[in-house]
Amino acid sequence: MSLPSGRLLADVLAHLRGLGEAAPADARWLTAGLRTAYPDVPMRLVWQQDFPGGLYHYDMLITVEGGTVSLAFAPDRALPWPLRGAHHAAEQVLVRVDGVDVTVEQAMNVLDGLWTGTAPATRLVNASLVEQELARHPVELSATEMQEAMDAFRRARGLLTVEATRAWMTERGMSHERLEEVVAAEASIARLRTRLVGGAVEDAFTADPSAWDAVCVLSTRYLDQDAARAAAERQARRPDASAHTLALMAAECLDHRADVRVRRLRRRDLGPDATDVRVGDLLGPPEHEPVISTVLEIRPGTLDPGTRREIKAVLFDRWLAERRARAELRWLWGDALRTAEVSRALQSPAAAL
Repeated sequence: MSLPSGRLLADVLAHLRGLGEAAPADARWLTAGLRTAYPDVPMRLVWQQDFPGGLYHYDMLITVEGGTVSLAFAPDRALPWPLRGAHHAAEQVLVRVDGVDVTVEQAMNVLDGLWTGTAPATRLVNASLVEQELARHPVELSATEMQEAMDAFRRARGLLTVEATRAWMTERGMSHERLEEVVAAEASIARLRTRLVGGAVEDAFTADPSAWDAVCVLSTRYLDQDAARAAAERQARRPDASAHTLALMAAECLDHRADVRVRRLRRRDLGPDATDVRVGDLLGPPEHEPVISTVLEIRPGTLDPGTRREIKAVLFDRWLAERRARAELRWLWGDALRTAEVSRALQSPAAAL
């Protein structure tokens, strides 16, 4: 769109002024009416607090041809927006231990795993991409949907009483308002996942039903790759191993310090060569993991609610991988060579499922 009209600017400023001291969850709900009045105008409501527990300040970002228009309203007690960008030395301090400041940069150096593996970086980038998508296409939750999401959140964590919920919140230093924000975020992401990929679940299952076979395996993890390969050779030399799997694995646990667990997987989780895997087969170890597995049982996949959730999660991960491949990543902390390697890994085709 071209530059916004005077009427649009006036309505947006009136809306921002009307938000007053509203919390972000309420502000998003109130903004729905403005979006309805201007359905063709790409608007994004953003906010910040001057300090924890302080007032929220809201800005509206309006995408126009060649850039973005930013509108803000600062109440009398609030800090005007030009001053909000001014940096204070304390902003770089994450925690103070016995009077000694620990800066954000020091914390990032301690969290070295961010640069030695892609999992933490992937979570960071994914969270940003999801937040951007929700800003462009917000999810509005009714009071009933919010209550259902809160009930599901508490059930999933065993918080079945008011006392248990309060104790859980106290342990995490979480206010009720913050709890509602967390629950609303989870529910919004679930709705976003359904919106983006929910319609493709049936086709994904029909394309390869056997990939969703339920496979029960007995997995044995060793201290290193050499120990895992030696264990695989021992098992291969025992023709009746499948008949005494549990006893053999108990011996591996006691004699070779192995960690033995029963796991439920999908056939697709076993790798591209798992099409003909049968009960009793010994799998592994894979190239970079000291684990061998014995297949205990296989059941044909069905498109039940659990399978639907798994397929939806896989498709959503694929959508995120495609978005990461197109995203412009610019790390503001860390060694340039290491961050460049992480960015390439996050955006490579291999990162897609």
